[in-house]
Amino acid sequence: MEGTVFNQHVKQMAFDKEHQERMMARYESFMAVAKDCANHYANMDLEKSRAFNIRNKAFKSYDKLLVDFETNVIDNKGIVRWACDDEEAKQMVYNILNDEKAKNIVKTKSFVAEEIGLMPYLEMKKVNITETDTGDFICYQFDERPSDPKHSAAHKSQQEIADIYSEKFGVKDNLNTKQLMTVTRKVLNEKYLKADAAITGADFIIADTGDIIMSENDGNVLKSVANAGIHIVLVGIDQLIPSIDDINTIIPLSSIYEVTKIKSKSYCTILSKPAKTKGKQQKLYVILVDNFRSRIMEHEVQRQILTCINCGACHSVCPVFNTIGGHVYDSAVPGPVGAVLAIAGNPEEAAHLATLCGTCRQCEQYCPMNIKISDLLLRNRVDIIKEDKSLLAERGVYNFIRKKVETRKDMDKSKDFFNRMDFKQLLKKNWG
Repeated sequence: MEGTVFNQHVKQMAFDKEHQERMMARYESFMAVAKDCANHYANMDLEKSRAFNIRNKAFKSYDKLLVDFETNVIDNKGIVRWACDDEEAKQMVYNILNDEKAKNIVKTKSFVAEEIGLMPYLEMKKVNITETDTGDFICYQFDERPSDPKHSAAHKSQQEIADIYSEKFGVKDNLNTKQLMTVTRKVLNEKYLKADAAITGADFIIADTGDIIMSENDGNVLKSVANAGIHIVLVGIDQLIPSIDDINTIIPLSSIYEVTKIKSKSYCTILSKPAKTKGKQQKLYVILVDNFRSRIMEHEVQRQILTCINCGACHSVCPVFNTIGGHVYDSAVPGPVGAVLAIAGNPEEAAHLATLCGTCRQCEQYCPMNIKISDLLLRNRVDIIKEDKSLLAERGVYNFIRKKVETRKDMDKSKDFFNRMDFKQLLKKNWG
């Protein structure tokens, strides 16, 4: 997104009163939930340290752990594919669907699928695919990407959703929330029963067992996988956990900001091997997606961002996100973590996201993994300025002035030069 267009979008959202009211209500709701989270642990800081060490330790032997995971998946009768980038991942999914002659496909929430733009790609290929996550399903009725990784349709009012449902599904106007959910379930239940293939994400993958961890609140993942003969799991290589024992620490923390009293997702599935559906053995494909992750892992400081467990805390408390919303970020994962990841993946096109941080450090206060997100964004700003060739002239002027004013003697010598008209015009052109 070009700088001018980006700034226009920021201003538009920042001064949208209705948008601000919705985002503030969302923020207050999160804070009410987060208020007593620490009460669920005897020592919250100790648990955060444990979780971070589990995730960070895996990076030191990722090559071996990934091979262990692949070996165990194959032993469990699954099939593993490796995708270097987004284009290769999308092509793999399409080839599997084409080879298996799958006609009706259902998809559940997947951060990786959103990252690589899978839905638009498959629709362009004329694939009959339906999103089954309620929030994402609503967004796609508006031809929009989700604005919030945890609450995809939080930017839409009930009336807006009721209007689009009336237009798309022929139901009466002004349906309430319960009626809208009834319509959603009815539409999706028909898709579940006809599904030939299901595409899901994964919260985590386990190296020592080959297990795949999937959590949800709607039950749409279980319904999608239950009837489909083909199950495709899209997962980033950063979601690897060394041992099945580690999920005792990781899973509760990833769900700590859920609205339920037990602070957990409604359903957590540990998938060990392909299921039997309709009397037939299901085919399980696991696509391991790199897409710049291995590049981040090479840097000891920057790779801490990959320990993120998608709890949603950082963007929920971020004052910038709560002012401009998720769509302005124009990335699959908006908010502070999304900004760091986008810049790491494509620094030239995502450089403007480095400015979206006021360094209030609220994200770090609530992050269950103790990720120093503000420090990473500040580091990105420095790196971007160093690499930006358009700033060479400006840096030259700045260094020249700094040298001329280092001492009083140099300043006195330079007095006449600084008063020259051509130098003043140079400053005016570069700095205003």
